[in-house]
Amino acid sequence: MGNASTPRTLVVNFNSPELNQLALALVNAQALTAYVRPYANKSRLWERTLSELPLLGDVYDATFGRRRLDDPRLAGLTREAGVLPDLLAAAVGRLKLLPAGTRHRWANQLYMSVREGVAGEACRHLADAACVVGYEGFALPAFEAARARGERRLVLNYPVAHHRHRRRMRLEENEREPEFAVTWPDFDDWPAGHEERLDEEIRLADAVLVGSTYAADSFVAEGIERSKMQVVPYGVDLQTFRPSPPESAPRADASEQFRVIYAGQLTQRKGLSYLLRGYQKFAHANSQLTLVGSIVGSDAPLRPFADLFEHVAHQTRAALAQRYRASDVFVLPTLVEGMPLVVLEAMACGLPVIVTGNGPGDLVRDGVDGFVIPERDPHALADRLERLYRDRHLRRLMGHRAAARARTYSWDAYASKALRVLSPSPAAAARSGFPAV
Repeated sequence: MGNASTPRTLVVNFNSPELNQLALALVNAQALTAYVRPYANKSRLWERTLSELPLLGDVYDATFGRRRLDDPRLAGLTREAGVLPDLLAAAVGRLKLLPAGTRHRWANQLYMSVREGVAGEACRHLADAACVVGYEGFALPAFEAARARGERRLVLNYPVAHHRHRRRMRLEENEREPEFAVTWPDFDDWPAGHEERLDEEIRLADAVLVGSTYAADSFVAEGIERSKMQVVPYGVDLQTFRPSPPESAPRADASEQFRVIYAGQLTQRKGLSYLLRGYQKFAHANSQLTLVGSIVGSDAPLRPFADLFEHVAHQTRAALAQRYRASDVFVLPTLVEGMPLVVLEAMACGLPVIVTGNGPGDLVRDGVDGFVIPERDPHALADRLERLYRDRHLRRLMGHRAAARARTYSWDAYASKALRVLSPSPAAAARSGFPAV
């Protein structure tokens, strides 16, 4: 997957799947110096033992156990840091007896400790690295130390739109949907200077790696040179996320239940209020809405809609794939994204999707694989649900096309393109930018 020109690279991550894939590709290219991140499941004896325990093993497998590194070479090069605050932050987030604001504040303080632990550990692994790839917010110390040591290639991985764009959207939503504001906490209780830290990472980076044109455009709107932006779409695990077998008989008549599914954090950033109101306008006696994911902040905004949906906690990937295959349509009317993997995963399972263009716009062809609707438009969402509800043939046709589309987004393709960002052409290097990928 790699080649001789791939530079020796240090990868600094929080917990993004795309950097897991990039680190593995670097291992295959014999170009990974170290992979620094919080806790990872390396299948050590104690982890295997814990996974086999009754009840507790199920909890572990559905949470931290999911951070599994299957490749022993990658596990051997992985350096964990900030492990204790990482575990404590997850525990605090599940203490429902605490007020939502307190949970969020304590968890953020712990995540700041995770960040400092990972960032500090990364600086101890710079000596052999000609390139540093760092996750948003975790990269600055390594970037600064790399620059001080001489010329290094610095690549910033940004999994979502620019932070100032996110803040503006959140403040607009607080005015439009004040009751949902609690589900979209942001940087208000983070340490002073956090956004400035992100600005400095962007300034130092030779390239900013994002998953969608929407995300890249948000940076350009903030004055970042377009030549610095590198759009590399993420991939999907096509072994886990795949359509139902051909022998599975389709449901026979329109009186059977029409299943709508959403997956992701339950937050207004994902357009939660517009999803609920759109579905409310559409809802039929034989339709069902399932929301899969953790509730952000508080469930208070959801209570008036409680009779409209079933809430399911975060699922393992295999369990989520089964839920997709048992559904008729996936919805994500998101407001701010990078490139949402859940959309690609649902498509890979053969589902038509209803999305906004704010991240998924590069993936979904309107009227082909599903529908791309305007942001903040519950009427449009209800209309597209109604079309799919009434037309089984259209559902099946879009689902087949969606699955075929998803098959072009493999993790191998992502890794191949991302590796090229680490190895710019001489002409591109002379321009202090990177070629389009």
